[in-house]
Formats: sequence, C-alpha cells, structure tokens
Amino acid sequence: MRFHCKKCKFPAKLKSETNLCDAICPKCKHPLNLSEDERMFGAYELIQALGSGGFGTVFKVRESCERSLYTLKLIRKSRVSKAEKVHLLRQVHSSRRLQHSNVVASHDFGEQEEYWYLISDYVDGLPLDRWAQKVSPEPMRSLELCAQIGDVLDYIHQQRFVHRDLKPGNIIVDRNGEPHIIDFGLCKSEEDSDLMAIERYRAARRAIRSKKTIAENSMLGTLGYAAPEQLSGSALSANPRSDIYALGVILYELITGKRPAMGLGRLFNGFAVSAMLRRSKVPPSTAKQLRNLCLQAFSPKDTKRHANAGVFSNECRALLGSTKRSDA
Repeated sequence: MRFHCKKCKFPAKLKSETNLCDAICPKCKHPLNLSEDERMFGAYELIQALGSGGFGTVFKVRESCERSLYTLKLIRKSRVSKAEKVHLLRQVHSSRRLQHSNVVASHDFGEQEEYWYLISDYVDGLPLDRWAQKVSPEPMRSLELCAQIGDVLDYIHQQRFVHRDLKPGNIIVDRNGEPHIIDFGLCKSEEDSDLMAIERYRAARRAIRSKKTIAENSMLGTLGYAAPEQLSGSALSANPRSDIYALGVILYELITGKRPAMGLGRLFNGFAVSAMLRRSKVPPSTAKQLRNLCLQAFSPKDTKRHANAGVFSNECRALLGSTKRSDA
C-alpha cells in the first residue's frame, strides 16, 4: 500500500515500524501529513506499518468503534490466486477453533477496493528472528522459549491441527518474553477433508501442466524448516511430528545462529551438530544432552522424532533442571 506525497506526488511505501502520523516521503523528505481519512481502511485506523513483502503490507490498526488494536494484512487482488484465497480463509477458520492465549486468532477476511484484507489479533512484540537479533538470548533462555512453543504446539495438535509452516517469522515474542504462534494459512486439520481434496486436485492440475508428479507439486512449507516428508512432496500427509521437526531446527538456530542444513539433499550430521554446539555458549555438561535433543527433534525420519510436542517440552525442561543443579 502506498501513500502519495502532497509535495512531489511520489507514491511512498512506508518502511517497517513507521508510524503513519510521523511518516515522511522517502524521495523529497517532506512529511506526508496524512489526514485521518487517508489513514482509514474501512472501519480501521492505520497506526503503524509493521512490514511488507511479496505477500502485501501489514499494519497495526485500531478499530474505530471499539478502539481495540488488531493486525491488518493487505494484499492486492492481482497477487492473490484462488489457492491463496483458500489458505487465507483457512487461516480465519482454523485460528477461530483454537482457543489458546498463545495462538493469534484471525477474525475477518474480505475484499475492499483493490485489496483482499485479513484482520488478526495484535501482539505487541517482535518476530522470533528479530527478537533473537535484538536480545541475543543465552542457550538456556532459548531452551526455555522452545519449551513454551512446544506447549502451544501440543495444544494445537491435541485439537487435531498441524501448522505445517512453523518458522521464526510465524512466532511473535511479546514484551514479556511469551511466544505466540501466528499464520495458520497452511494449517491442516483432520476435519478439513474438503480443503485437503482441493489441495490434491490442484496438485494434480499443476502436475499435468509442469510434467512433474503430484507429490512434487503438493509441497508446502518453508525451505530450511519444513520436514523431509514435506520437501519430498508429501505435504498432504504431514503430521504433528512435522511441526516438531521445525521446532527442533528453530531451537538449534537460536543457540548456534545457523540452521542445521540447507536444501533437500543434505542429511543432518551428528558430528557437525556437536561441533556447532561446542562453539556456542552451551555449558559442557549440557552439550551432549542438547545435541541428542536436537538430533531427535529434526531426525529425517518422523518415527524417530519425539512422540509429541509435550514430550519435547518436557525434555527441554528436564535439561534446564539438570543444568541448574549442575551450576548450583
């Protein structure tokens, strides 16, 4: 979304964390002086630009009648395919069925002028990757945070959902250090048989056009965090342990600053993981247990991963407890 400068007429795109009342033109540096009407989108007042990308622009907004704060995602209609509209609708329907304080709910999806819009709860915090850059958490703090994320995942899985796109950008850490999981656009539910049928149909259509297999065209998730069963094209059969894989990668990345592997062809190497953990600030008495925890979580075979996210969280806390006792 762009705002035209009244002085030079330049269509200004606001940078992240820019307050609309204080916005200036990036070309002539003149204040945009946006009026209240210019800062309105339907019933919502645009307060701050939170981020932008190929998906569109995200704003912090205030509902005019209730004065409540929300997140507004604006996407140009020309950039939204039918499949993406299904995913946005799924985000609303899925998050509404998940009643948890650390799950960010979406409330409304619709169209206005040249945009599709999505309204979600607002969390005052930072995406996990930006939070980690700002805070530089100690390894034990990262372990504690991932235990909390595991608790939320365990609840999601108990409700028969699989997130399928867990990554740092889809986790917001609030000002109290609490993690919140967002973006359920790729979420899978055992009860969504109609939506899963649509995914299979579209995968088959893409396979016909691209001369690839249906499996290769049904891949969902984000490279680096998606489990091998998703990257090999079996995203339709993703299960709760696929999310545990992603959480294991996130834990390792928080502690070492790097993901354990990139691309589709490399297998995780225990020696490499051990070496990276030794270079980080992990206490020597904890390094071996943490290595085993990570290697199990992001095992290439889902059957070798933790039985559920609750088990993962319990192992994180057991490791935290043993570390505190050894330091005493």
